[in-house]
Amino acid sequence: MTEEAEPFHNTWIFSGDDVLNKCPSRKQMTLPQILKVYESIYDFLVRLASALKLDGRTILAATIYIHRFYMRMPITTSKYFVACAAVAISCKLHDTYRPPDKIALTGCQIKHPGKKIDQLSSTFWSWRDQLLYREEVILKNLNFEVSVDLPYELTEELLKNIPEKTEGNGFYEKLRDILKITTSKIELLSALPVLIVFDIYTLYGAMLVLTVEEAKKKFGDLDTIVLPKNYLQEYLSVSADECYECYEFVLKLRSLCDDPKLPSHRILVKKITDIGKDTFYSIANGH
Repeated sequence: MTEEAEPFHNTWIFSGDDVLNKCPSRKQMTLPQILKVYESIYDFLVRLASALKLDGRTILAATIYIHRFYMRMPITTSKYFVACAAVAISCKLHDTYRPPDKIALTGCQIKHPGKKIDQLSSTFWSWRDQLLYREEVILKNLNFEVSVDLPYELTEELLKNIPEKTEGNGFYEKLRDILKITTSKIELLSALPVLIVFDIYTLYGAMLVLTVEEAKKKFGDLDTIVLPKNYLQEYLSVSADECYECYEFVLKLRSLCDDPKLPSHRILVKKITDIGKDTFYSIANGH
């Protein structure tokens, strides 16, 4: 982490209790209901991104904008307009610009699959107007702070920092795969309000520990896969305690998604496993 980045991290970091119990939407919804809505928003975002041929960087940033926005405003029926507006903002920042008309048309076609909609339709014009209006509302509520740290740059940096001698540790042999899976977990978790409680470095560290544990089982034919000692501190500037705190919060959200009356995020629940505190610390500390 750079010294310049630190003030930004503090701007949009809330406590777990703030996110779970004090966000504006808690006045009208339970936590499982809120997470169910986030699931529908995320599903819409993924479909929109696929139709617009957007990359992971653009869509992950958009999810962060949405979660930040809903710490300022309650979730309403405008959620899909908000999602389109967040995508429009992210596209401008990540060199994947798409015209507002294209985003609006694609969004309303996704939400009205049985209806013929084109740029002459009143539905399209409603979506376009709402997108432009919500874009302004989001920017104002985010204080125009739209630069976000993403995992992709971290992955690139970690791949550059491979020691010359790596014999005896399959971690480096499978580093590219391990970091790819770590990033995929972060993309999956972006559907939940994690990156407004913890910064990307801490979440990356937590998911790296989880991925290393999985890699031990997946690549059992290799030499021992061990996270090198002080790896979290040296390359991510985070501690094992910080990463475990993040992991605990992720597991808390996971348990809420697994609510028997209102389950959500089934793929996330399946892929984010509970490896236990002792195992987590053992891996994090290089054992």
